[in-house]
Amino acid sequence: MAGRKYGLSCRRGFLLLETLVVTALFSLGLGFGVPLLWDWQKEREVDLAARTLASAIRQVEIMAKNDSDRPDAGGEYYYFYCYPDASGQACYYTRKGIREMRPKGRLGSGVLLSGNLDLTFEKKGFAGNGKNFSVYLYSPDKKYQRQVVVAWYTGRVRVTGG
Repeated sequence: MAGRKYGLSCRRGFLLLETLVVTALFSLGLGFGVPLLWDWQKEREVDLAARTLASAIRQVEIMAKNDSDRPDAGGEYYYFYCYPDASGQACYYTRKGIREMRPKGRLGSGVLLSGNLDLTFEKKGFAGNGKNFSVYLYSPDKKYQRQVVVAWYTGRVRVTGG
């Protein structure tokens, strides 16, 4: 028994069984981890889109409050529109008079929109027009959703749901 130390063999390398066990454990870890990461990514995408939309609305509100009363300014109201295109992807833009301006853009391709958002802002503050004051953004599987709500009287913007 001179060649053995404490019951361990003196072989070098790994046995096939040891390699298979480690590979199986690694595969199990990936099998549980990847779907969780995928869901987390979808939830973050919906959350980011809702916060981007709320930020764009706040930007239009600030632009309206800081607007000059010049006659060439293109009207006294700022209009903010958010609507789904044919594929359901959310698009938004701002208009003053007949001129389209920033902020405008599209939200992520993995985010869908329910309905339209049509807001009017003026120098004195929010001038709600009696239409929709909230909109839902959701993932294609409708597992994750956020609501962007604009208060009718104050124009305060909130993101709820999550």
